[in-house]
Amino acid sequence: MRFKRPIVIAAIISATLILGNVNQGSVTNSAFSESYPPVVCPATPSGETSAISVPSTQTGSRILGKNSNVFKPTRTLRLQQGSSPTILDTKNFTSPVWQIKRGVWAGATICSAPSSSQWFVGGNADVTSKGKLILINSGLSEAIIDLRMWSESGVRPARVITLKANSSLVQNLGALDPGSKKIALHVAPRSGRVNAFLIDERGRGLRALGGDVVNATIEPSQEIVIPAIPQMNRSGSALGHTLRLLAPGDLPAQISVELISAKGSFTPVGLNDRTIQPGIVTEFDLDLQLPPSTFALKISSDRPILGSVYSSTFAEGKSDFLWSTATSPITEYSLAVSGLAPVLSFVGERVSISLTVRYTNKKEKNFEIKGEEIATFRVPANARAVIFNKVSANTYGGALVSTQSGYGFFPLIPGSQLTRALLPSQNIRVLNP
Repeated sequence: MRFKRPIVIAAIISATLILGNVNQGSVTNSAFSESYPPVVCPATPSGETSAISVPSTQTGSRILGKNSNVFKPTRTLRLQQGSSPTILDTKNFTSPVWQIKRGVWAGATICSAPSSSQWFVGGNADVTSKGKLILINSGLSEAIIDLRMWSESGVRPARVITLKANSSLVQNLGALDPGSKKIALHVAPRSGRVNAFLIDERGRGLRALGGDVVNATIEPSQEIVIPAIPQMNRSGSALGHTLRLLAPGDLPAQISVELISAKGSFTPVGLNDRTIQPGIVTEFDLDLQLPPSTFALKISSDRPILGSVYSSTFAEGKSDFLWSTATSPITEYSLAVSGLAPVLSFVGERVSISLTVRYTNKKEKNFEIKGEEIATFRVPANARAVIFNKVSANTYGGALVSTQSGYGFFPLIPGSQLTRALLPSQNIRVLNP
């Protein structure tokens, strides 16, 4: 008994410690805060006008570079953009921007949260270029940005750009690599909260040749889908398209192209098992004899690639051009559309989408969109928002907008993703051990 008592006491102490640890773990709860980061809309360059579709008149907005960081209600569903970038608190909605140079060109993009990597396939830097790269740092500290560029001549010298806190910079494309006719760009910030936007405007002397906003494309991938490309005629003749591709790696890429339309799918002549050299921006002309419609391209490759399509357009008596870019699959999200009335194009093996249109009179109507490989939906002119309630797997989407000033495209992707942050938790045991 003399030897058993210490053993019993030790067992009791051990059990007490174990139960204490179990109880301590059981009362510790992890709490998270969920929110959508504010999104950044590009500045409006001199001579242009921009309008942002917002989901509500109570949408919070503020101007980059001002002393105040307080969001104020827009008090309108169609916010006129100024010469400085605008920051919006759109919650779970995505806001498109419609930018025009009256009577010359028009283009579209979406306001988006800062990104750690943005790729652009479009634009030029030759004598016709009036294009611009807009860089925005909405953070409270200095941004250091790596800018890489490719052209028909290969990889160009990299640049490092420093951008002050809460500021923006407009860089002329013609100064980045003078003389290049085919360019692609990669914007990768080392620090800061950075957004980039690309404008491709062209002219020869006093003659305007059109323009567009080139939307950022997805990261390099072995399969890319460009979901919304307009096929147009002028005076009975089909207007042309140019496919621009880049393999940014060190090895050649073997690519095949599939065209998807309401009339069926096929491989354009000369675009099966083609080789593109690494680091060389390569273009292929698409001579298509299709009726006026919307079509898509699916490009498969044995190496990661990037791609976009340049299209000549003619709508409402105005010639322009358009860049359609590759996108990621659609997810359930909400899109503000006040003042736009876009045509939405969807591409997938079997398209099946349930959406709700919210009108300016606050009424709502549900729609079911179905199709084999491709389907389109025209948003009513008096709509203020489109809510994607259910989307079939591996379905891609893009929006096409037409006005008297020109034609525009933007991808059907959310401008901001829901983020979760771990909240600090209080434990009374820390105060009372």
